[in-house]
Amino acid sequence: MNLLTAMRVFDRVCLLGSLSAAARDLNMSTTAVSRTIKELEDDLGVRLINRTTRRLSLTEAGRDYAPRARILLDDISELQDSTRGLHKETRGLIRVSCSNVLGHTRITKLVPKFLEENPLTTIEFDLTARYVVGIVEEGYDVAIRFGGQADSALIARRLGEVRNYVCATPDYWDTNGRPVHPDELASHSCVLSNFAKRLGTWPFIGPDGPFDAAVGGRISTNSVEAAYQMTTAGFGIGNLPSLLVDAAISDGRLEVQLDEFRPGSSPIYALYPHRTYIAAKVRAFVDFLIRELSADFTA
Repeated sequence: MNLLTAMRVFDRVCLLGSLSAAARDLNMSTTAVSRTIKELEDDLGVRLINRTTRRLSLTEAGRDYAPRARILLDDISELQDSTRGLHKETRGLIRVSCSNVLGHTRITKLVPKFLEENPLTTIEFDLTARYVVGIVEEGYDVAIRFGGQADSALIARRLGEVRNYVCATPDYWDTNGRPVHPDELASHSCVLSNFAKRLGTWPFIGPDGPFDAAVGGRISTNSVEAAYQMTTAGFGIGNLPSLLVDAAISDGRLEVQLDEFRPGSSPIYALYPHRTYIAAKVRAFVDFLIRELSADFTA
């Protein structure tokens, strides 16, 4: 058994979720993939994957082995690239995790331009509503998120920030009244969104500086798109990024209040793992985003 090959096969099975998908990705037969996993398990003396006719799942040993194997494979890849000098050349697959709203409104529209400028690269794009993603554990090169993550293993580069608006439908304001100060929000129905950890309070900047205003509501969501849909449906007041609400504000579906208090903005970051050598493809992609988004986002 070639240990490095076996680890790579196991890694692809974990990332793709099936033996057949890994086989197609690696240009191997499903039988060869299954045999390689079995040889790795025999060498370790433990079962890594539970196999049934319908699905695969990692055992406790497999869950421990997978992220550590991924780190080793990344380190080996970086060592090879640095020795060859390929760390100076933009090439290879870039696995990107991106929040849904950023992907649909901005990031995916830029991908063709990046690929045109970097013809030796390919991109695997995963759009998700999850706020926290295990970048190393799940095999991503870059994650693009509202807000950073408190993880010392990650480098966070600020791409800019998006202005937020406190808004609701005109009918909602007409029925429930228009607040003149953020402290009044506690008596309103707010659409609470924990996508940027805004569940109990919303940040503002008033004449005396920053402060948090208590908010209340009967529903919360981890999806900013869902918060937008509920706000435009008249359910209550949303605290939403301009990326989503600009059009609805312009055409009158939503009406802004409390703008003079400057609601807290949503910072946007590119997150990627700490490495001795930052792969040229990752550096090029992040630099490209900073360059292209500078006109859209407030730095």
